[in-house]
Amino acid sequence: MFKNLTFLSRLIWIRQGINYVKVEKEEDGIKLAKEVLYHLVDKETILFLSGGFTPKPLYQQIAKEGRLTSGAVALVDERYGEIMHANSNEKMIEETKLFDLMKEKKTRVYKILEERSQEETSEDYDETVRYLLMHFKKSGAVLGIGKDGHTAGIASDRVDFENPIFEESSLFVNYFNDDKGPFGQRITMTFPALTMLDFMIVLAFGEEKKKALSEMFEEGSVREIPSRFYLRKDIAKKTLLITDQKV
Repeated sequence: MFKNLTFLSRLIWIRQGINYVKVEKEEDGIKLAKEVLYHLVDKETILFLSGGFTPKPLYQQIAKEGRLTSGAVALVDERYGEIMHANSNEKMIEETKLFDLMKEKKTRVYKILEERSQEETSEDYDETVRYLLMHFKKSGAVLGIGKDGHTAGIASDRVDFENPIFEESSLFVNYFNDDKGPFGQRITMTFPALTMLDFMIVLAFGEEKKKALSEMFEEGSVREIPSRFYLRKDIAKKTLLITDQKV
């Protein structure tokens, strides 16, 4: 898929099956990701958006330029709480003005938070994601890799925490409560849902991601390093990693 984009094909390298582009600086990576989205996303595409610090400049640029046309957009994951709470992904994306652009284009936006329990909210969004993946001909996502190797909202196991998401293989959206760690209450798309996507653009910028990328390419369990999911043969071929770190 990515090598069919002529402007991108000469930049792509492959390691362990995954397509990656090494850029000089974060700004170059954001610009490249933006152009890839402009070429891949259309009215028949559902585009899922991750939160966090990394993709924020990308969303800001897309909102400013006003060129992106999508069938719908939705969230990959969310920090559970009140609607538009201070640390929510929907609030971050709202601040980039990307949702305003979608409104101008009359593009439907699917958010996660609602005034229901964490379990009920997760069940409702599971139904939403299933509907979206069936309704649209093409699907993709903007994702990131945390410095601990997590991706989407999928936290790794620790000595003091076993993520229940890894125990359930039938859900497209699931939830957990990391009350002893940094993740807190999360609702996230799962690996089975991400497997259904046609393309994934994974962003990893900054020196703090160097160790995470190194560990990602090491042999081991996804329970230890969730981003190892992208190295699966069926996933690697439809994943584009854009980074300013050596891979």
